[in-house]
Order: sequence, then structure tokens, then C-alpha cells
Amino acid sequence: MNANALARALSSALSLPITAKSDARTGTTEFRLEGMSRPHGFSIVVTQLLSRVKAELQLDRLAADLLRVIGEAAPERWLQVAEIARAYESLGAQFQILVNGSSVDALTSKELTGNVRTFACTGSLMRTSVDESNSDVFMVSEALFSFIICLLPLDADQETPPELGNVDFTFASEGQKYSVLATKYERSRANRAAAIAVHGNSCVVCQFSFDESYGDLARGYVEVHHLVPVSSMGGARPVDPITELVPLCANCHRMAHRRWPPYTPQELSEARMHSASTQKHFQQCVGIVSEPDIRISPTES
Repeated sequence: MNANALARALSSALSLPITAKSDARTGTTEFRLEGMSRPHGFSIVVTQLLSRVKAELQLDRLAADLLRVIGEAAPERWLQVAEIARAYESLGAQFQILVNGSSVDALTSKELTGNVRTFACTGSLMRTSVDESNSDVFMVSEALFSFIICLLPLDADQETPPELGNVDFTFASEGQKYSVLATKYERSRANRAAAIAVHGNSCVVCQFSFDESYGDLARGYVEVHHLVPVSSMGGARPVDPITELVPLCANCHRMAHRRWPPYTPQELSEARMHSASTQKHFQQCVGIVSEPDIRISPTES
């Protein structure tokens, strides 16, 4: 497994700087969020077995401040974690998220908010084949990163995705205030990653793929469109990456927002089909598209 290549792919997908380190002795690979220095942060540790891939969130020894911040997450953030887990589970992955030893699904918002003493998260995915890109390792690692990112106070109100390295995580000593400073980020890195995992990174309207057109320069890139405009949601609420988010190329995304409410992907597809049909008819009328060459043999004249 090329750990550094996977770290670059995760960094691109989540718009956060992620590093990787493999341990040949244990057969594990550790991914970390760059800037969250030990012993106050966390790692995602991945183990590849013959039949499946396992990933585990491991908190550092002095991660009490991180736990406190997770405990301060608003109830809708926990609901969003559940939505993102459901999106990845639709692809065959399985997860267990425990707070204070109990499954998150069994806890009320009151039990979650301000009362997180322990936080554990594991994921696994059955291996149907082994490919060079290690897509199974990528998926479970991306999912676990997405869960914890959802619970951190990363502002999510701006449209512009960040440049890697623009995020600065600052940890004070244990017991003192933990702060996360971030600039230029999308509404939700985690939602975006889950939507692309489910729907792929080709435009759902025109099937344009940045990967195919630009290669490594655009690996994994596509714009993600909210089918329900954020301004129409009536306040913070969980977003379903399966039914409410779709990948669009830059052109189709621009066209979607040419009116209010935005055009739906279906309307854009119909507009493209109508435009193509009209253009073909026009070309035939002016002779751009030649008629079939019909020849009459001498015996037929």
C-alpha cells in the first residue's frame, strides 16, 4: 500500500492536510491531521486483513481537550454523523460509534452534549478484490475522518474550498482552552466526501470527469450541489449526502444557479438534450451535416 499516495488522496477529498506513516512490524498505517500534534490529537489506524479492512480512531494520551470540544458539538452535528455513516454503509461499510461506552444511536441529545468522557469509532469493509488504489482503505479512512471532522468546530459557512495548509490547529496544554482556527473552507468537508463516495466524481448532468480531463491535477475533484438550497433549510439541520447532494461540473453548477430556485439536474439534462437536438436540426438545414451519398447504378437509370 502506498501510504503517502493515500494521504494525498484523503487530503484532496477532505480539503485538509493529512499525513501517513506505515508500520511494517504491525502491518498498520496511521493517518493524522497535520497540525494536531501529539499527544493532544488523534489518529486513524488502518489494518488490512485478507478478507476485510479495519480502521480505528485512536485518541492521543492527552486528548481531554479534544473530547471536551466533541462534547460541545450541537445535536445536529451528531445527527449529521449518523447521516454520513448511513451514506458509507450504503456502499457496504460497517461502523460502530460509541460515546461513554454506549452506541450513539441509543443516546439522546442531552446525553451527548457536554457529557463526552470517552469516544470510540471503528469501521470495516469486506474486501471483494485488491486494487492498486486501495479504494477500500481510502473509504473507511475517509469515513472515520469525516465523523470526527463533523464534530469539530470547523466553520462551514463559506463556499470556497481551502488551499491545503490554510488550516491551523492550535492545542494548548491539557485543561486549557483548545482552539481550532480555519480559513476558506466549504460548508462541510464531510458531507462533500460522503456525497462523492456515493455518487462518484463525474457530473450527474453531463458526465464530465475532471479526473479524465486533467489527470492527477484534478484527482477526485468535482463540485457538490445542494438540491435543497442551504438558505431554504430553515436553520441548521442534518443533510443527507445520498438524496440531497449531487456532483456537478463547474459549468452545470453555474447553470443550476442561473435562477431561483436553482434548476434541478433533471431540468439541466433536458435543456442539454433540447439544445443538442436543435443544433443538429440547424446543421442539417444549412447543409453542415451532409445527406447520405446515394448513387444510382447505370442499370437503375
